[in-house]
Amino acid sequence: MKLFIFSLFISFSALANIDNFSLSSDRSLYIVDGDSISLQMRIAGIDTPEIKQNCRQYSGRIIDCGQLSKRYLKRLLKSLPGKLSIQPIGVDHYQRILARVYKGDINVGKLMVESGMAFSYKNTYKQAEKDAKAEKLGFWGFDTPPIEPYKWRKLNRH
Repeated sequence: MKLFIFSLFISFSALANIDNFSLSSDRSLYIVDGDSISLQMRIAGIDTPEIKQNCRQYSGRIIDCGQLSKRYLKRLLKSLPGKLSIQPIGVDHYQRILARVYKGDINVGKLMVESGMAFSYKNTYKQAEKDAKAEKLGFWGFDTPPIEPYKWRKLNRH
């Protein structure tokens, strides 16, 4: 909880330094109570499997790769040394704040891709993704890795 509150504080501090940063919708806001709001942000440059998006770790062992990726991100944010830094860079088409996330000097989004726990969004970290695939890191070492999240979302629209 302290990490979340700290992250939110850093986010607002960073937003205050950007001229004319605004959201055209309140879709990315969550009203916690009368004096607290939370902003939904997306790590820029990566795409991870969705929650309930399955993959096969090894024969007979199907797991939720979205949960796996989420747990990995939590571990990174807790274990990497240094201060958490969130740098807003824009707003996506879902009105979420796009941000680069650093822990110390480490680009967390890029590290997620390098570790095989995220896909590069477009070509942002494409070489890191190719290297992780070649080294069979993260879910690239699984019997059946997850399909690209955008393809999974398209197949699972209700």
